[in-house]
Amino acid sequence: LLPSRRPRQTRHLIMLRTALVAATLASAAAFSAPSFAPRVALRANAVSMRPAARSALTMQSNPMTNAVTEYAEGYPELAERGLGVTTNAERWNGRHAMFGMFAIFLTAYMKGHGLIPDAEKLLDLNQWGPLASTGGMGEGISNERAIIMIAHVHVLVVSVIAAFAPFGFQDTLVKEKGYTPEPPAGIIPAFKTGLSPEAELINGRLAMLGVIALTMGSIFTGTPMIDVVNLALGKTLF
Repeated sequence: LLPSRRPRQTRHLIMLRTALVAATLASAAAFSAPSFAPRVALRANAVSMRPAARSALTMQSNPMTNAVTEYAEGYPELAERGLGVTTNAERWNGRHAMFGMFAIFLTAYMKGHGLIPDAEKLLDLNQWGPLASTGGMGEGISNERAIIMIAHVHVLVVSVIAAFAPFGFQDTLVKEKGYTPEPPAGIIPAFKTGLSPEAELINGRLAMLGVIALTMGSIFTGTPMIDVVNLALGKTLF
């Protein structure tokens, strides 16, 4: 007898659960910073004592390294707080991009599997007033669009709170005085597997490029971003 195949919906549920678990682990590692400072210090010492240990692209002069170095020299007050053209700011931008990519894919999955209630129904103008219209042309807003917009607003608020008012065990966007800025990562950060600062930078850069690619693809083709995601995945979502 031939082995039975799992229904397509079951495979999608398994994929979604796997993605949720991976995102949970990544989020916990991204916003917590136990033993992070010692790693950075050891990395800086290794760079100063053994410069040949790192790849040529990270050690040699390049635009990214020069930009971080020149910014630290020109604006030391901001660089010492981890703001501006710094590795710390790049790390936080990457974290938001990774979360954004996860939210985009999750939204596409929910839309494709009918998990958004009354998706095509327009908001009642008598109940919601001006909020039920986009303005200008008087086009109404569907339940799907309203739910996605409100969800993104909540995510933005949580993101701002995590950046500027985190818990004691979390990493902070704005560093305290006396913080030693991380060394420039260069064009290609040192490759280290696992939950390492280097791996987080690489994943963040890939996520930022992904967000840009999805946005540009949606703008130039006139295709909704959710549909662009579905096409990129071979129409596996819906």
